Amino acid sequence: MSTSFFDRQLGINLGLTFLSSAIILFCIKTTPTIHLPYFITPALAAGLGFLEPRRGWMLAIVQAVVIWLGYMIFVPTPDGPADRDIENFGLYGSMILTFVGSFIGGLLKRALDRG
Repeated sequence: MSTSFFDRQLGINLGLTFLSSAIILFCIKTTPTIHLPYFITPALAAGLGFLEPRRGWMLAIVQAVVIWLGYMIFVPTPDGPADRDIENFGLYGSMILTFVGSFIGGLLKRALDRG
């Protein structure tokens, strides 16, 4: 039986990806340190990988792109260089942690399915 790559479930999960990306952007912008984005990002990405164990890589790519574009387009740049450095470190670290979290969530889901 052949199924389409893009189906209703993937569309729903893409919506959740946009929502989690907005939460991550909010955390990057509002926290004075990198700890909260580095805690929230892998947790949300693991959830995406758990929802889509075979196509989680695509959700991770979408989330990383949305985080980067959202930061570059919608988020105002901070005035101080220290704040800018912290936000950039949180931004790029969150993009990397998105892939790690999605991979771990997909592995966990596949392991539980074999169970």
